Amino acid sequence: MAQFIGGRRVEGSGPEMQILDPFHEETICTLREGTAEDVDRAVAAATAALEEWSALSGAKRAEFLVKIADAVAEAKPELSKIETKNCGKPFPESEWDMDDVVTCFKYYAKLATELDDKQNTPVDVDSADYKCSLRYEAAGVAGLIVPFNYPLLMAVWKVAPALAAGCTAVLKPSELTPLTALELGEICAKVGLPAGVLNVVVGGPETGKALVEHPDVAVVSFTGSVPTGVKVAQASAPLVKGLGLELGGKSTSIVFADSDMKKAVEWVAFGCFWTNGQICSSTSRLIVEESALEGFLDQLIKLAKDIKMGDPMDNDC
Repeated sequence: MAQFIGGRRVEGSGPEMQILDPFHEETICTLREGTAEDVDRAVAAATAALEEWSALSGAKRAEFLVKIADAVAEAKPELSKIETKNCGKPFPESEWDMDDVVTCFKYYAKLATELDDKQNTPVDVDSADYKCSLRYEAAGVAGLIVPFNYPLLMAVWKVAPALAAGCTAVLKPSELTPLTALELGEICAKVGLPAGVLNVVVGGPETGKALVEHPDVAVVSFTGSVPTGVKVAQASAPLVKGLGLELGGKSTSIVFADSDMKKAVEWVAFGCFWTNGQICSSTSRLIVEESALEGFLDQLIKLAKDIKMGDPMDNDC
């Protein structure tokens, strides 16, 4: 079942979609795609859960985040395997991602707890006629859209702060790599996170469009390409939604002739080829001082040819 709505797995309303193992080019499973109807159900579940969840103290929300972190840590071997099979990144990288997922949940658990001390903080306006204080409130239902390259970690970068702040959420993972996001939904249910606080809808661009345009979604956070980010911004504008965009980058490595060439080659290769170069911060532009260009490229080409390509589950991949 391709959707996690209202605290349980449910069938999507759309056509069947194949989830692939990109290395073996084999089908891992078949799911039914989420549609605008499923987005409606997920947003309704998130809206229903919002009042109770946002009314909890930050410390109480933090308890749930820590439970989720501990459950992810316990499930790390299986989650890492699922991530590698579905995403194609080397297994050790997936293990590191799961460690970062745990760290992220615990980091935002700490911030959630600190919110309690900040609530109703007095503000001195230098006048006896006014009494002012700061009151922190959840923004509402958050629509979260993430790409394929860091399926679970990128999702948690959005889910953890949203939940810590008292928002409820509808997460749309990439339709290419949804499996660990669905596992996260299951983990949340197992640790007792109230139904509807986190919902996962799997689908393509039309599903994302329905989520961004939904009138009951107050905040949108999107990571992906610049052209799609422009569309997300345009769709969010009519209702003046809170909006966060993390879009594609073109990071540059600059190599001067007096550089340590061995180190420069290693770092340029790392920046360009890590996670197969499928990171927004990849050093996809290279500027080399002309007098050093030929020798630098010779070393870089040699290193690139030595990179082992193979099954991402192999230990030496």
